[in-house]
Amino acid sequence: MRAELGPGNFIEYETFGSAHNPCILLIMGLATSLLAWREEFCNMLVERGYFVVRFDNRDVGLSKHWDEEFGAPPLIRRALALTLLGRFCPRISSPYTLSDMGADAFGLLDHLKVERAHLVGASLGGMIAQTMALDEPDRVASLCSISSTTGARNLPGGEFSLRLRLLKRPRTSSYKDRSDHLLNTLNLVCHPAPLSPDTPEYVSKAVHRNPFKPTSNARQLNAVIAQADRTHRLSSLALPCLVVHGSDDRLVPLAHGEATARAIGGDTRTLVIKGMGHVMTSEYYQQVVDAIVSNAKRTMGQDGLGER
Repeated sequence: MRAELGPGNFIEYETFGSAHNPCILLIMGLATSLLAWREEFCNMLVERGYFVVRFDNRDVGLSKHWDEEFGAPPLIRRALALTLLGRFCPRISSPYTLSDMGADAFGLLDHLKVERAHLVGASLGGMIAQTMALDEPDRVASLCSISSTTGARNLPGGEFSLRLRLLKRPRTSSYKDRSDHLLNTLNLVCHPAPLSPDTPEYVSKAVHRNPFKPTSNARQLNAVIAQADRTHRLSSLALPCLVVHGSDDRLVPLAHGEATARAIGGDTRTLVIKGMGHVMTSEYYQQVVDAIVSNAKRTMGQDGLGER
């Protein structure tokens, strides 16, 4: 389904469960489509009484790609080079910001007539969710930040060799090369946990569905690099917050999740999952769903599930 957000801008999305139930909005990470929120995970949240929405961020999947508006080649070289600098990476300008990506998500909620939602974001999605909660706190019932960060430059960087390998592109745009590349990427970011059993099916669907546009990935990466450190602003959040992080995350080390929890402060909950890498695989779904639901139920001191 498509939500038209304004002239030339649209977001692709899917929903699960009854629209009469409180909404959980799932926000995915860099260059990754809504399919990464697997149906099994979405349905587990539906069974707990929620209306679940997953969507493609801008410049991903079937949502609007901004090539015509913003162009690309210098952007790609700059983004990729700066990524390797880690904590020494300077702030840069960007065609759009994480706040713009958050505004897309709020626009989707408007399209669905959802006044207030529980936000669950993974990696870049966690950064977007944090930014949304800071930009429009009255519209956020609770926040769950998974495998994400505050954006502080003084935190330890991920393994350099891993980041270097992840920056490689498929040899060609063929289905086989793109499938092999995605499978290799998943092995790297899920390590040391085994891949979910449905990974072959996911890879096939993702490659068939998603256009091959490296320039889109670079624009998202620029938005990450451009945003200021959120550490001090996060302390202003006054809503139920949960930070989830894998003990073995080699891309965004556990220190980033710990820093996020400290920055928010208050009664923020932290779930460190032993053996989990950067990406949540199916063996961890139950733990994470339980934690999300428990955190969401703290909204306004209710048993319930927040508001529409």
